Amino acid sequence: MAPAPWHRAVDDSVTEIATDDDEFLVVDRWPREVFAPHVHGEFNWIVPMRAGRIVVAVEGREHTIDSNHWICVFPRTPHAVVHVSDDTEILSLFLPEASMLRAWEELKPEIGLRCAIGGGGEIAQGLALAWGELRFAKRELDATDRALEAFVAGWIWRAYRAELDPAETWQLRLRVRLASDGDRLHQFLDAHLADNPFPWDALGEHLGWSRRMLQRRLVDALGVAPRAVLAGMRLERARELLRDADRAIGDIALACGFASQSHFATAFKVEYGVSPTRQRRADH
Repeated sequence: MAPAPWHRAVDDSVTEIATDDDEFLVVDRWPREVFAPHVHGEFNWIVPMRAGRIVVAVEGREHTIDSNHWICVFPRTPHAVVHVSDDTEILSLFLPEASMLRAWEELKPEIGLRCAIGGGGEIAQGLALAWGELRFAKRELDATDRALEAFVAGWIWRAYRAELDPAETWQLRLRVRLASDGDRLHQFLDAHLADNPFPWDALGEHLGWSRRMLQRRLVDALGVAPRAVLAGMRLERARELLRDADRAIGDIALACGFASQSHFATAFKVEYGVSPTRQRRADH
């Protein structure tokens, strides 16, 4: 049997931390050993559960993860936590290598770095809570538990594959993944970005989809929920409008469906790493 594409022999020079210790971590409960390079024998899935940031160095390369993203470090891969913001809460969970391999063999996403990074925000958090509850219980798995294990492993690879999509805009991502349905979805979202609350029922009627079908189609195609697509498109439009130096940032926030300028500024900084004001300066 061929080895997994991420296979690596154990490096005895790096500390190995047991994988039977899934944890819910807050700033004052982080074990000291995770701040030094260490490895695990299973996949380490790190999911922020609330606003904030964590910086994880994987083989020396730093990755900043916010509450809209997650990172899953491959087995036997040296990594360390570099920084955790004070308000961050994290679920640090483990997934069996055999389950991840079975899911990978079905989906075959490209393997580059020795970690998978994906989006999906609220979906990732919900799945992490379900998987964490099962891991914390430390019981023998039954058929239902095994089904959850397979689903989580498959979802991680699918969401990771979507993150690798070469399309740079939401319009292209939707077209690549959903063809003509993606174009129709994008056109409606684009025309209603300023609507708050957003008319989800009208979108369903426009597409001929139920809310449940809309959720399923986007999760299957992109690994994200409809609200994440809407939020991404709103921020994408706002970034374009910021190039107009004469337009007030508050007006841009309202035009893109944000409840307030402060809400917009927070969401923009989480997504792009800079404030709207700094982005505008950089554009000019």
